[in-house]
Amino acid sequence: MKKLLLFLTMVFAFFGLFSASAYELNKNSKIYVGGQAIGIRLNNGVSVVGSFGIYENGNLYKPWEEAGISEGDQITSLNHQKITDIKSLLTALQSTKGQRVEITFLHQNEAITTDITPILTDNSYSLGLYVKDCILGVGTLTYYIDEIHTYGSLGHSITSDPYYNGEIYEAKVTEIVKPSRGEAGEKKATIDSNAIGTVEKNTQTGIHGVTNNRFDTSSMTLLNFKTRDEVHLGSAEIWTCINGSKVEKFDINITKLATQDKQDIKGITFEVTDEELISKTGGIVQGMSGSPIVQDNQIIGAVTHVLLNNSKKGYGIYLEFMLEDMGISISE
Repeated sequence: MKKLLLFLTMVFAFFGLFSASAYELNKNSKIYVGGQAIGIRLNNGVSVVGSFGIYENGNLYKPWEEAGISEGDQITSLNHQKITDIKSLLTALQSTKGQRVEITFLHQNEAITTDITPILTDNSYSLGLYVKDCILGVGTLTYYIDEIHTYGSLGHSITSDPYYNGEIYEAKVTEIVKPSRGEAGEKKATIDSNAIGTVEKNTQTGIHGVTNNRFDTSSMTLLNFKTRDEVHLGSAEIWTCINGSKVEKFDINITKLATQDKQDIKGITFEVTDEELISKTGGIVQGMSGSPIVQDNQIIGAVTHVLLNNSKKGYGIYLEFMLEDMGISISE
């Protein structure tokens, strides 16, 4: 069976549910087409990524060992305080004053409550745990609807884990690492520190949310869109950024279309035919996830997968499925 790569490489960093309220797009409406590289951050709670012993007064302490906490667990409460990020964990640790307190954590999706004793070291309290509170990566913006300040990106989910909130940021592509045998290529990018929007949903069809006043549409193009029954085999384009912040158009050939009545992220099968893109990137690389697919000057979907053993071939999702997850319907 051919190997597939779902491509958003996430880099771990230490550090309400939204609805577009049943917005209806007229079939003749135009929406902004993306292609820009964006930084995506999901704040998904405090997860344990490692542990260490604490030497204090000649003694070795391992608070996590007695409590039964291990790598991969997620801390949800300490000293009766809800833990959602590293800042809240540090605040709760300080409140313990080194006393034995209650801790709750998720282990293999099971909530476990027990006691733990933080250790005072270097004027602060520690559990002897390395933790992270977010996932940070680079993807591509797919579409934007100005009337409701709503965007969609990626075309696939980042993680099945729950998260509390998230943000998107402007990004500039600094380097392309070409695919090698058995390894996918990738976009490398710098990410701006000021958010241009929030992540409200992480679903099967991608990252969805709303923008703020820093979001800029001046370099974006308004296009009509196709429903999945209007898409046809043959020539099309992917719009994506492979250098800096410039969105470029590259030729592809759609070789297969799946008939789908429910959400699926592999409805469009295509092959890259653009010699420039093949020369510069080797084809589809990580970070192109979400790149708009345009046919007959209308947006039809977004890139989601690449074949690991052939970077010139990939899959895409129909635009309609991405719109559905933000409560956006299409009328004639």
